[in-house]
Amino acid sequence: MSQAASQASIFFEQVARERRVFSFLDEGHLLVLPMPDGEVSPFWSSLTRLTRVQRIHSKYRVLDRTEVPLERFLSELLPFFESEQIRIGANWSGPRLSGFDYSACDVGRNLDYWIRKLGAGYEGPSPVPSPRR
Repeated sequence: MSQAASQASIFFEQVARERRVFSFLDEGHLLVLPMPDGEVSPFWSSLTRLTRVQRIHSKYRVLDRTEVPLERFLSELLPFFESEQIRIGANWSGPRLSGFDYSACDVGRNLDYWIRKLGAGYEGPSPVPSPRR
């Protein structure tokens, strides 16, 4: 299994187990990056991973970090990302900050699988910043 595949697998399992995702805020909005094939909003499965990205990549040090409850991620953000065709980056890592990105629909399916497998429930909703366009 490649490093990117391993990180993605960890992302889905850890998010389902801990019921939250983490990302960066750019001027109060979730980070959305332009890529050759469209836009991607990166997310990580732990605050430790996000902190490591900031330590390795200086351009991310100026960004704030945010935690999004799983229920909100599934019920509000994924539908928005799907409608806007913004892909989700999963646990990008390394010196080139690389990894897999998925359609919002595929992220929802993978999380549904792990939630069912782990028998994890959801926490109540809380405010989440909207993505910046």
